[in-house]
Parts: sequence; C-alpha cells; structure tokens
Amino acid sequence: MKKELLVGMLSIFSLTAGYSQTKEFWTAVAPQKANTLGQVKKAFELNDGTLKFVSLDATKLRSALASAPTKESGATGVIITIPTLNGTTEHFRVVEASNFAPGLQAAHQDIRSYAGNGVEDPTAYLRFSISPKGIQTMVLRADGNTEFIEPYTTNSEVYALFTSGAKRAQKGQLPFTCWTPEDQAVHNAAQHASAAKGLSDALTFKTFRLALSCTAEYTIYHGGAKEDALAAMNATMTRVNGVYENDLAVHLNLIEDELDIIYTSTSTDPYSPASGINNWNGQLQTTLTNVIGEANYDIGHLFGASGGGGNAGCIGCVCVNGQKGSGITSPIDGIPEGDNYDIDYVAHELGHQLGGTHTYSVNDEGSGTNVEPGSGSTIMGYAGITGSPDVQRHSDDYFAYITIAQIQANLEDKACAVNTTLTNPAFTINAGPNYSIPKGTAFVLRGVGSDANGDNVTYNWEQNDDANGAFAQTGGFPSATSTVGASFRSVPPSASDVRYMPAFSRVLNNQLTSTWETVSNVARTLHFTLTGRDNVAGGGQTATDEVTINVRNFGPFAVTSQNADDLAWPLNSQQTITWDVAGTTANNINTANVNILLSTDGGATFATVLAANTSNDGSEVITVPAGVSGTNCRIMIEAVGNIFYALNQKQFGIGFTTNTTCEVYTNDANMSIPDGAVNYTSQTLTVPSTGTVTSVNVTAQVTHSYVGDLVVAVTNPAGTQINLFNQSCDSSNNLNVTFSDGAPALTCSTSISGTYAPQDPLSVFAGADAEGTWSLDFIDVFQGDAGTLTSWSLEVCTQNAIPLGTENFGLSNFSVYPNPNKGSFTVAFNSESDSKIGIMVHDISGRQVFNNTYENTGLFSGNINLNSVQSGIYMVTVQDGARKEVRKVVVN
Repeated sequence: MKKELLVGMLSIFSLTAGYSQTKEFWTAVAPQKANTLGQVKKAFELNDGTLKFVSLDATKLRSALASAPTKESGATGVIITIPTLNGTTEHFRVVEASNFAPGLQAAHQDIRSYAGNGVEDPTAYLRFSISPKGIQTMVLRADGNTEFIEPYTTNSEVYALFTSGAKRAQKGQLPFTCWTPEDQAVHNAAQHASAAKGLSDALTFKTFRLALSCTAEYTIYHGGAKEDALAAMNATMTRVNGVYENDLAVHLNLIEDELDIIYTSTSTDPYSPASGINNWNGQLQTTLTNVIGEANYDIGHLFGASGGGGNAGCIGCVCVNGQKGSGITSPIDGIPEGDNYDIDYVAHELGHQLGGTHTYSVNDEGSGTNVEPGSGSTIMGYAGITGSPDVQRHSDDYFAYITIAQIQANLEDKACAVNTTLTNPAFTINAGPNYSIPKGTAFVLRGVGSDANGDNVTYNWEQNDDANGAFAQTGGFPSATSTVGASFRSVPPSASDVRYMPAFSRVLNNQLTSTWETVSNVARTLHFTLTGRDNVAGGGQTATDEVTINVRNFGPFAVTSQNADDLAWPLNSQQTITWDVAGTTANNINTANVNILLSTDGGATFATVLAANTSNDGSEVITVPAGVSGTNCRIMIEAVGNIFYALNQKQFGIGFTTNTTCEVYTNDANMSIPDGAVNYTSQTLTVPSTGTVTSVNVTAQVTHSYVGDLVVAVTNPAGTQINLFNQSCDSSNNLNVTFSDGAPALTCSTSISGTYAPQDPLSVFAGADAEGTWSLDFIDVFQGDAGTLTSWSLEVCTQNAIPLGTENFGLSNFSVYPNPNKGSFTVAFNSESDSKIGIMVHDISGRQVFNNTYENTGLFSGNINLNSVQSGIYMVTVQDGARKEVRKVVVN
C-alpha cells in the first residue's frame, strides 16, 4: 500500500511539473485583433463565425517536444497543452509519430508529427504536425466534435480553433467528384468483407510505403519550395494516419526518395494542367514506375491544387504493381490543405486504394456497401456534396464498420506491408442477442465491451443494410415503409455502448420519424454492428459484433394514457397507466412482462420505478411513491428481456396542477440578410410572459433565391441556440415555413412552404424560462443571392404549476371481489364524504362499459354486473367526493 501511494504521489508530482512547463505555449487573441496580425489564409476567408483565436510560442513548444520519445520506443510521452474551443487548455501525453522513412526524417528534422492521449479526458486522441510553417492539430474525442487548430494568418502569427464545418467554400465549388471506378474489385471486396471480422484486433500494425507526388501548382500554393510541399504533405498525412491508425492499425510512411516526385515548375512537372485531371492517374503511375520503381513503394498518390476531383485509379490495389500508383486528390476550391481536404478527400481516396468502396445511398453502385442514408457521413460517404441528400456538411473522421471490414479483408492478402506486433492486449465486444420487436416502435441497442488493459474504449452502433436501386432513386432518405436500405444514420463513436433508435431526444418529442432516422412501420429485418475502438495513440485496435433486429408486422407498442394536457396526479394517489400491447406477448416477440418507469425531470432520467416486471397486459394500477413530485413528469414502459419501449406523449404534474397557455409573438419588420456574411444577423422578439417553456414553434417568411445559402437559427433568452434550417434544398427559392417538433421532415420544392420539423429539436428549450428576448438568426453562407426576412413569429407555450394539497386521496378499506370474476363483483369501502358514489368501468382501450351513481350510506357495498362483456381486463374507477380509487379486474 505504501509503495502504491508513493507511486501515485510521484505521478501527481510529475504531472504537475509537466503542467508548469507547458502552460505558456498559447495565448488567447481577441477576434477583433486576429485580422490585424497578418494576411488571413484563403481557407478562412469564409467561416461561420465560431472560430476562436490563439497565438503560439513555437520555440517553447519545440523545446518541450525535443524530449518526446518515438511511439516505437514504448516510452512514456511528454506532456503538452492544447487549447480548446471552450476556453480551457487540455493536457496530452505525446510521442513522436513520424510520417517519414528514417532517412527522409533525418534530412528534415524541422518537419515532424506527434500523437497523444488526453490526461483529463482519456478518450481524447491528439494528432499534430509541426514545421517552419506552423502547427496543425486534430483532437478526436468521444461524445464531442473533433477540434482543429490551423494557422489563420499566412505568417502563422494567429491560429484558429474550430470544428469541422466552420470553414466554408465558395458557392459552386462544393461538387468534388470521386471518379474511382466501381469494378469487379468492389464486388470481391464486399463479398469478402465479412471475413474481416476480428482482423482489426489481430494485434498487427501494418506500415506501407507511400510515394506521394504533387503537381507544381500544389507546391506553389504552399510556398514554392520542395520543403514547403513536404511540410504540407506531412500535415495532411498526420491527420490521415491518425484516423488510419485508430480504425485500421495502418500507417502510411512517405518514402526515402520523396523529394524526387515533388515538383516545383509547371513547365517541367509530368502532369497535365488541372483541366486535364482525367490524365493524372496514368501520368502518376508512369512517373512512379520510372522515377521511384515499383519495388520501392507500396501505394502511390498525387496531390493537386485544383480541378475538383479524386480518383483512386482502382479499388484495393495497394501492393499491385502497375496499379498501386494511380490515386489522385485535388480540391475544387483551390485550397489543398486543412480538415476538409485531409479527411473528406484524401482519406477517402486513399481508402479506395486500400479496399474501401462508397457507403452513401444517394446512388446505388451495387457494391453491397451503400449502407448510410443519403450522402452518408463517414469517410467513404459523400457528405456535403450531394445537395438535398446531404446528411451534414463534411465527413466525420472515422470509417464505417463496413469499410473497416472491407479494408481488413483486402489487406489480409497483401504481402508488401511491414507488420509489427502490437503489445496492447486485444479487447472484446458483445452486441447482445438478436431480437424481434413490434413495428413503429422505438428501441435501444446495448452492448458490452471489455478491455484488459483499461483503455478508454469508444463505441459506435451502425446499421448495415444495403440500399438498392429503388431506395437510391429516392435520394437515399430513410423511409418508415421501406424494407431495404438504412433507417438510421451513422453517428460518431461515443463513450457509451448504448444507442437509442431513434435518438432519444426525438422520441421524447414524439417524433419517431425524422430526416435521417426512422422506426420501421412495416415488417423488415435490420442489421446492426457494434464497433469498439481502444484509441491507443499510434496503433489502435477495433473489435466488432453484430446483431439482427426483426421488425414484426404488429404494432406499434404505445402508451395510451397520460396523453392529455395539464394532467395532474395527487401525491401518494393511485393511478392507472394503460398501453397498447400490440401483439408483443406472442408473434415471436414474446414479451411477457414490462417495467413502468417515471421521470420527474422531463425525460432526462427515469429513476423512479412505478412497476417492475409486471405483466404486459395493457394496464397497471400504480401508487405514486412517497416523496415523488414534479411538474414535468413522463412515463416510459420498457420491455423486459427485449429492447423496445414507449413514452407517454405529454408532460404532467405530480403534486401540482399545471396550466399550459400558448401565446404568439410576431415581428413584421423587414430585415435584410447580408450576402455572404461571416456572423449571424438577428431580429428579436420580446416575450413578456413568465412560466416554464413546454413547447416552441417558429414561423419564418423569407424572400431569398437559392435558400441553400442559408443557415437559420433561433436563440432563447438564456443564449441557447438551435438550427432550424441549415443549407438545405439548394436552389429552392423563398421560405414560408413553420418549424414544429413532430412535424414531417422538410420537403424541398421550388418554393418551400408548410409545417416541417426543424434541423434540431425545439424541445431543447423545454424547461427554460420563457421571459426575455428571443432572436431569429441568419447567416447567408455564399455570395451571389441576397434576401430579406419579411416576418417571423414565435409561439411559446408555458406552464405554471400550483401545488396540490397533501391529503390522502385514496379510499378507506377499499376492496373489489371476487377478482378474477365472470362479470359480477362487489365494490366495498368506508366513505368519508357526504357525496354520492360514482362507479365507472372501462375496457383497456378506454371504452366505457359501465357507469352508475349510488347513494352514500357510509359503509358502501355495491354489486356490479357487467352484462355480456367479453373476457379481458377492465378498469374500475370509484369516485367518492374528492377521493378516487382505480382497480384492475379480470373477467373470465
């Protein structure tokens, strides 16, 4: 114990000492000052206004990095700090992770690459490059956006911190096109992808020799010298290798003779001008064969500066002489650097060369891998360049499971890599058993991961149902009535091994179908994979497991009670909860029991158990537990031994009566929307009413050609902002839209009008104070189309709560007997009022089958006869003045 304590104290001392050495690397720079310290780089001329700015003491950083061990050494890394968008600095323990062959690195010691893991956040994974041109960083983490740092000014005096999507291209420059041929290799890779399961946790790290050439235009863009191009290549490959090492245990190393294929003069380089980009594949292959030699590299690629295309030349051709050196990437916006170029384009095209095919569903290529809805959002998708089917503006920095499987299957047969055995122990993933669920019903996927080394595993649930031609013809949008293709988009890895389908925030808002996620309203089979990543810097491993969900043609399973406005439960009272069983006790679903859970915080948690493992018979009488109260309560009924669940539709009070009122506030003043602006332009409304927000609807009338330019957001008085509309519908003109949670997904047309679901749920505002200034916010992303906000209105529904009394609301000595019965039974209790006694009986669908009033005799005993009712479950409600009791009876 003393030894452990001493080690812990030494660790803390070492960490503290490391902190003191690194705290002065970075200095915040005010936004208004950033543009005065140098020429802004082209990549940042248009941005969304969310950038943060810092300056760097590069000398101190280089000094700290001088003692960083190589990743191959296995030694403990040095600690440095990296600033974050939330205004703090974060500590990372880093090692050198070179992208160069040893001789190339020795000749260029001022161009380096590093990798590290977070100290405060162990799921944070850092990759960064450093050169005389400055530093570029990428931080991936669980449950958060990837953050980047890049030089903001050409002199690297100011750096910008941002997330993917903050930088924007000029309008008309987005359609980067991947021309990689979908040949027989596609089908071979798809057919053998399943064989790769488990390969990525095979403790093998593969290093390939990358011959990376560039056009003279690329070199000129980065400064004109070969070393300038080499530094830029290192920056790009630092990010690319960061993803490849984490997802694939693959590293691409620039070859020793790299400078021989970096060109500086347009008159002497071997490549056609960008207008002849279609010639580059063959020209590159010829160049590498003649200049480098087929025996001296494993994979070849070309970086250009413009032209707007990528073409791997082939799929899975790494190590294949005469083909392996034909991949190209060149941007259309003339900016061959930065996160968009590195991840969306370079990682994508190199992914083809390693064996991956497209994952989007906007087109069906017959590869068997079109498993992401719309454009897709992973690296092998087409995020941001398909128009209306764009899931988002840029790719997330990870590969889909199907891509990992494809690449691993392809590399299994390749002999050119240098294989290194990883010392980090493999880990296991369990996605659980297969299930059958009712249609039209939400469900939750839960997995289990185990890592013997204590690594911080992140998890990623993905659907793996391939699109077909008919699905692709719809743009690849998820459909509740489709029996093929993806119903759920891919989302980035999380520290949690649980994923709600659809997103729980949508279900809480009674929205089971949205643009990129939907339950199935028809019988079909859904296939999901759970992928785990151990995120070890310099050589990660993945583990996977699959599960099949059979959607049966019965349902939906739904809560049928507590769905009215302003419902109130007295404290300690008895209440009846009903639900539509929807055939779930049979039909291969076979769910005999359910749990009934209560949330008193609007659905954030369901910590109160009202009934555990109770019969799945459609009705349950519960007693409100002592000490439980709230104004925004919700009910969840979840299957026992299965994965489906349902929520009631409305918030209600326990111990409080609630009164919901809705008011509409309008601003009819015209507001010009600045063309191509960087920051939001806003128009405000003042909401005078007090109360807690229960729901918000926003109506906007906008005159604007090419509404795909627009980002429209709304901000509440507390400063919380959500996007209503985000660069959708391309060239459609004008908006006359009411944004309302639970409405259908946005439908694009020549002129957009109607009621649609917002991009982000408005339910984010629920529970906040309504009073204060609200704003409708606009950014016009691209120049060339101006517009005007002509009117907007805000419907705010608020709730005021009044405490109920604390008296006992039940009946004394209450009983119903016999139970079960044949339709005749006795109700008995001691009355404590002078009121007449009311007795009603309903079936579980809510239909009243009996209603009678009785004189009050104090000691009440009455016989109830239900004439000619069917066998089943019935609810008996007895009203005695202010007191009420509900009891379930079974009629045989």
